[in-house]
Amino acid sequence: NSIKLSYSRMFQYMHLVSSSTVALPTDLWYPVSKNVKPQRSDQVALGWSGFLSGIGAQYTIETYYKWMNNLIEYKEGSNLILNDNFESILLQGKGESYGLEVMLRRMEGKFNGWLAYNLGYSQRFFDELNGGAPFWSKYDRRHTFSAVMNYEITPRIVFSAIWEYISGSRFTPLVANYIYPDPSLSSIELLPVYTKRNAQVLSPSHRLDVNIIFKSRRTRKFKYEFHIGAYNAYNRAMPYRINVDI
Repeated sequence: NSIKLSYSRMFQYMHLVSSSTVALPTDLWYPVSKNVKPQRSDQVALGWSGFLSGIGAQYTIETYYKWMNNLIEYKEGSNLILNDNFESILLQGKGESYGLEVMLRRMEGKFNGWLAYNLGYSQRFFDELNGGAPFWSKYDRRHTFSAVMNYEITPRIVFSAIWEYISGSRFTPLVANYIYPDPSLSSIELLPVYTKRNAQVLSPSHRLDVNIIFKSRRTRKFKYEFHIGAYNAYNRAMPYRINVDI
């Protein structure tokens, strides 16, 4: 058995500026400048690992807390098209992430693989966004589970399968439109109404990948492997976009 404690400080000098909608081509990488500071994060982690002799498997339980500074978001209502003063629509704030990770792994024998589960939370704090209230990060994925299995049919033929489950990503949906007349009273305008920032979650996604490996004889001078596999074997649809019908 062993106990592990770690601390790390990291800097990032390229910012991924991401929209609060599901996915837009306005997501881009932006470099550090005089007005845009580099991102900084500090993380502490505490873990415990041990060995289960009955099944020949190792288990690991780890918890972590990470706090971040100088994260970047767009200002609400920003005009991103043909904007020649891009930095004027950027905001910098803080964030935190914390969670629990559990893994059970068996690496020897004809049947091996691992089970892994992560419970994670990720929040953002921006004075100018969401009315100053904390909000969940776009990449807040509450649950992540994966199961990996390898089975040695013969010394030269190995079958493997991976099943993965991930909670849906967060986004800010349009939920209504407020109708009001324009100043000339000649037409009406639509004022969009949104939920709180990143208040909704897409449906979770999961898939099964399978693979079979044919290996050359170990005595051959030149060794090779043939892989035959299928990605998303049961054709599960992966949600990535929301269409709003008005």
